[in-house]
Order: sequence, then structure tokens, then C-alpha cells
Amino acid sequence: MRKSSPTALDRSEWIGYNPLNSLPFSECLRCFGRSGGERRTMKILKKILKPGSAAPALVAADGDTAPDREKTLVEGIQKLYRRIYPAPPPFFYPEDKTEYLFKRVQKRNITVYTEDDRAIILTNKSPHIKSANRYPVFCIPGLAETRFVLDQALGNSFVDYLALNGFDVYVVELRGHGKSRQTRERYDWNVQTFLKYDIPACLNRVLEESGQDRVLWVGHSMGGMLLLAYLIHAGLAVDTELYDSNAIQAGVLVGSPVFFNQLSLIAFALLYRTSFLERLPFMPTSFLSNLLSMFGLVLDSPLTYHFWNYRNMEHKNKVLYLKDGLDNISQGVMRDFMEYILKGDFVSSDGKINYRENLYLIQKPLLIVSGSADPLATPESANIIYDNISSQDRELRLFGTKGLMRRGGQTIKMKDRADYGHVDLTLGINSREDIWPYMLSWLRKRARVDGTEPDGEERIS
Repeated sequence: MRKSSPTALDRSEWIGYNPLNSLPFSECLRCFGRSGGERRTMKILKKILKPGSAAPALVAADGDTAPDREKTLVEGIQKLYRRIYPAPPPFFYPEDKTEYLFKRVQKRNITVYTEDDRAIILTNKSPHIKSANRYPVFCIPGLAETRFVLDQALGNSFVDYLALNGFDVYVVELRGHGKSRQTRERYDWNVQTFLKYDIPACLNRVLEESGQDRVLWVGHSMGGMLLLAYLIHAGLAVDTELYDSNAIQAGVLVGSPVFFNQLSLIAFALLYRTSFLERLPFMPTSFLSNLLSMFGLVLDSPLTYHFWNYRNMEHKNKVLYLKDGLDNISQGVMRDFMEYILKGDFVSSDGKINYRENLYLIQKPLLIVSGSADPLATPESANIIYDNISSQDRELRLFGTKGLMRRGGQTIKMKDRADYGHVDLTLGINSREDIWPYMLSWLRKRARVDGTEPDGEERIS
């Protein structure tokens, strides 16, 4: 007698019940149809469950249940189904993206002049009506990067995402990068120049424009390293007029390293030190990245693993990043980074301050975002930052299929949609679902001027 499907009230009948055992296999297959991806589904199911025989029993011969076999079968079918029918891209804008965005967000460029008379351009995006009870967001890209690593294009811009959710966002393009690049560059600066001239001038202008006395600092790669250096300089009271920790409400480090132990980086640093590269007027990163963007097969291969997890970025976004997201590197900055790699530490340009050894001076709230597959800012480096800063409000979030979250003395295992590299932390296929909402939520809790936490704010995705 065929067993009928249990009803909601017959809960006891679910135990040991397997609908595949109660129906002929041909009748089970009929549910899957005969077209497209369903044919592939049926082929796999036929291998799992041979026609003419019952489905794998879920009860062993001695009467004990076999949950492992059932779990394996279910996970296999679900994994196959997800591969045949991948999830659609997450909603970000309505169909008319441009009209929607510019009805909600206003954009302007602000020119800032530093003490050494350099013009630095700030890109400001904000709601048409700004909140007086919310600190502004101060964004800084990484080494050689322009604003496009955080503000790439409609539908793939973390800056737009913040602005749509009520934040007043300012993106700095450091000297020689993006809109701040001059026609004839001298390339006569190093990392200390950014800290001494560009950052203080831009930070003061943001405070002036926003009418607030603090900012939320978001830095990608070198942008996060500059935050650490800024707070350490403030803690050491190197120059109280230039470095004021009270101007920082909280910070987010996105793929920012302080520890360098990768053999591939050391090999490149030795090549740089012993070849003609050091004698060039600048590193032609812009030309090389544009050249690389022409080789589609290379971009979609593991050869670019220093940039990203190639499976976690759309091809068009890789091309856009290489064409618009990178500029030339001055030899001063390049030498600083080669010193970081060869010494294994993040140190000041004059070598007098070891930033890694002085992380204990940092007491501001920090969110440390890292990718499990990032070869530049490794999970080990992220853990070093978390373990050594003195902030009571600190959190480490490692994004990956075997990710984790560290906060308040607890370590919780997390599972994300992909293993994240370096650039795809902000531009990846799954960043809009995994990382952006996480950073938005963290910033919201620390953004209120009056110190209160947000109460049921709606997130615009």
C-alpha cells in the first residue's frame, strides 16, 4: 500500500519518511520536466538513483537512521540546482538607473589646496537633504588607485550605496591620481607626503563642508594603512596641528596590510631593487594596466590573483578597473612599499616609526575587513591588527566560504558566497550582498552625532 504524504498535523509520520521510496522513479522524474537545464538534472539524478530500483534507503538494516546519507543526497541536489539556475544579480537600482540615482543623490567636485600648493580633488556624493545627526564618510583609495575602486559605475559603486542610504560621502584622490593628476607631473612624493599634506588638508575641508567635527574613515588597501599611520602619529603627538585623533569617529580598513611575508612580493621587490625599474622617473602603472586589460583570457585566469579572485569579478568590471582605476606610482611611494616588503613591516618613509609595533596606540573603533583569498592583505595581517590595537570597539570580519568574525573575545565561523581577493572586496560580484550591507550596518551604529544607535532604519539596496 502506497504511503500518503504526511499532513501538517501528522508530524510523527515525518520520521523516517522518504517520498522517493514511496513513488516510482519515473513519476519522480516527471516533476523535473524535459527541457533545458532539467535534462542535466535528470541525468545526474539517474546516476544517483537508478531506474527500476527504490531510492537509497534512509534507514539502515539494523533499524538505525542514516542522516549522513540523506544530508549528502540533499546537498548534492541543491548544489546542482544552484549551478544550473544561478541566483539573479542583486537589485541595486530600478531599470532607469541614471534617473533614479540623480533624483536621490547629488554630486559635486571640491578643490582643496595643500600647504605645498597642490590641488587635490574631492568627489562629494550625498542625499539632497543631509542629516545633521550623522557624521560624513571620508574615503581614500589604495596604492595607485583612483576613486573608481570605491565609486566605479552605476550599480557597482559603494559610494553611491552609502549616499543612497543617507551618508554624506567624500572620496579623496591623492596627488597624481584621477582628477588630482596634473598634466605634467613631477612624481616627487612618497607616502609621508600623503600623510603630511594631502590628508590633513582634505580632512579639514571635509569637516568644514559637512559642518561636523568628526568623520568616518573608509580606506581601501593603502587608504586604510594611512588611517593607521594617522592615528599612530596622533598617539605619538608627532604634530598635533596635523594629526588630531579627535577628528576620527571610527574607521573601516578594507584589505589593508601591515605585515608582508609573501614570497611573490619579495621576489618583485628584489627585482625592482636590482633592475632598471628603480631608475625610471615613475612606475608606468597606468600604461601597464591598460595593456593588461586587452588580454581577456589572462584577466579571467588565476594569473591575476594578486588583483582579485578571478571568479568573483565580472569581466567588464575588471576592464573598467584596469583602464580607469589605476594611475602611475611615484618612485618615492614605490620605494616605500618595497621597503615594507623587504623589511616585512609597515614603517614610516624615514624609517623612524614602525607602525606595526605602535598599533597599541590606536583606541578608535575599527572594522577590519579582509578577504580569505587576498594575497596582499592576508588574513594573518588582519589578525595582527585586531590583536594589537587597543580599541575596545574593534571587529575583524574575514569574508570567504570559510570566513569568520572576531569581536568581543569571540570567534564565530561565517560562510559567504565566495572567497574574496583584494579588489573584489569592493567590486566583486557578491560584494553588494556580502560586504556592502555589513559595512553599512557597522557605520550606521557609529554615525550618530548624538551617540544614539539607529532605530529600525530601512536599508536601500
